[in-house]
Amino acid sequence: MRIKRPPAVALVCLGLFLLCCLLVPRFATFGNIENVLRVAAILCIVACGQAIVIILGGIEFSFGASVALASVVTVTVLPTTGPIAGLAAGGACVIGIGAANGWLVGRMGLPPVIVTLGTLMMASGTAAWLVGGLPLDAPPSAAFSWPARGRVLGMPVSILAAMLACLALHLLLAHSRIGRLWYHVGANPLAARLAGIDVARITLLGYVVAGAFCAVGAIILTSRVASGQPALAPNLPFETIAACAIGGLPLSGGRGHVLQVVFGVLTVAMLNNAVVLINLPVAWQLVLLGLAVLASVGLQKDWAALKRLAGRTAR
Repeated sequence: MRIKRPPAVALVCLGLFLLCCLLVPRFATFGNIENVLRVAAILCIVACGQAIVIILGGIEFSFGASVALASVVTVTVLPTTGPIAGLAAGGACVIGIGAANGWLVGRMGLPPVIVTLGTLMMASGTAAWLVGGLPLDAPPSAAFSWPARGRVLGMPVSILAAMLACLALHLLLAHSRIGRLWYHVGANPLAARLAGIDVARITLLGYVVAGAFCAVGAIILTSRVASGQPALAPNLPFETIAACAIGGLPLSGGRGHVLQVVFGVLTVAMLNNAVVLINLPVAWQLVLLGLAVLASVGLQKDWAALKRLAGRTAR
């Protein structure tokens, strides 16, 4: 007897959506649904990068500080370079941090947790130093606000960017050689090295691409807050990890699919929105998120045990 894994996270996401529609005031309004999707869009783009790192067997804690540094750099250089170059400069900082993480993990063989915690502290400290620890407002500009508030054919740019990010991640993982190599390295780096794969180069490229996803999210979020904030998005790395875990990506690496990221992100976004609408303290967002992660990991473990039991019964 063989049991096919049901799309559990999709059913959980749908169930949570129906529950929020029934029990949470104003949740099912068009304006609120669009707001949920706008917030989820930034999380989704960055979570695509986190998924690559997790598939490689690592973890990324520096995304939040990287986004904060990008916002500060963008607003700092904006008066002299203009909005487009300023946003590009902020995005380049994020990609640079990703490349540094990839080099330290891949070439130097350092643990991803230690490396990304170190770059988190360095990026956070640099962002605070550049603006003296205080937010710096950006001068008003239509081009600067377009990534967060613009629309293309009636669709918000941020949501369109999230859809393109998911498509890009799917193409990378399912239809490219580098994606297959990421799976091999994440599943067993020693076997990959013995098979002739340049593990260090593949790891470095993975962190650079993850940084590129985070850079897009940083550009949209900086445009949305219209300021450089050294403490911007402190929970972003934890929310992306939670979204991937809720979606079912094993933190041991070697497996993962873009739909797991999408449904995990939507679950996190709906939980956070419901907490706000029912006037619970914001701290409850983290409490409910932690419970969702623990429940998700527990359900995945139970399902794995059920599959093993079914396999023994069939034999």
